[in-house]
Amino acid sequence: MTDTTQVTVGIVSWNVAHHLARCLESLPAALDGLPAEVVVVDNASSDDSVQVAEAAGVKVVRSPRNLGYARAMNTALRDSPAPVLIALNPDTVPPPRSLRQLVEELERRPRAAVVGPLLRRPDGTVEHSVHRFPSLTLLAVANLVPPRLLPRGVRDRFWLTGAVRPGRTCEVDWVVGAVHVLRRSALPDGGPYRERWFMYAEDVDLCWRLAQDGWGTWFVGDVEVEHVGGASARQRAGAASGPPWTAATYDWYELAFGTLRTRVFAALNLLGELRVALGRLVASVSRPGRDPPARRQLRADLQLAGRHLRVVFRGAGG
Repeated sequence: MTDTTQVTVGIVSWNVAHHLARCLESLPAALDGLPAEVVVVDNASSDDSVQVAEAAGVKVVRSPRNLGYARAMNTALRDSPAPVLIALNPDTVPPPRSLRQLVEELERRPRAAVVGPLLRRPDGTVEHSVHRFPSLTLLAVANLVPPRLLPRGVRDRFWLTGAVRPGRTCEVDWVVGAVHVLRRSALPDGGPYRERWFMYAEDVDLCWRLAQDGWGTWFVGDVEVEHVGGASARQRAGAASGPPWTAATYDWYELAFGTLRTRVFAALNLLGELRVALGRLVASVSRPGRDPPARRQLRADLQLAGRHLRVVFRGAGG
């Protein structure tokens, strides 16, 4: 770190040595000459993640235990004097000039506190990484109407599946935290992310709190970053009831909007999940014994529906 450092890049690793190596290798070209420091906080990995980071010549902070995402990322970024901070997932591969372009986009927009790129999976598909803040209207549209029946204008308005397109750059509510380019002067003390959750919800929470203070979040669709997605989360599969994001998301929603609205929120999610499960059930009955993955997915749908149902009756703490 020097007085001329313009950017600090924070990366949290946990048993992701292969992904981390690709990410770190991509950074010099992605930053394209920006004076930058890279800090990797390792959450007590049992693989070669620390060795990979040390071999790349970046700053490494070894945690004696798994701190979770938000606490570890805050450790990486909170003491940086750089005016721009980048929270970067280790399973991303930013292409040449991509991070520099995002930093320049942030600097061009005085009200912007968060900037995020278009994310692509390794197979080339676009990740649905841009969202409206959760609302009952959004949930009613998304869960009660089959996507194929929604006009494109409605999908675009609510940032539903298919609305994230290359080349589209605009202000949005929140962007997935795989790549967050952040204006340090807009951020709360102690680091960008609230440490209430081990993983998930910290990205929507940050964008929500910044919006309450008058700051904006921007999606830059002409900058694309490869994102594998879930490289760390998959290692924790089965640690919670339902997908790992459900408990954190419901807890955040209850924190922001109260228990009653959270129960209605869960009821709308339940109806949407049951609609999807019914479609899978019809498909599996019409093709008995021919599609085991579909049957497994149906069981997962019903388990998630059970999670929604518990929130309907007990609130987020249920």
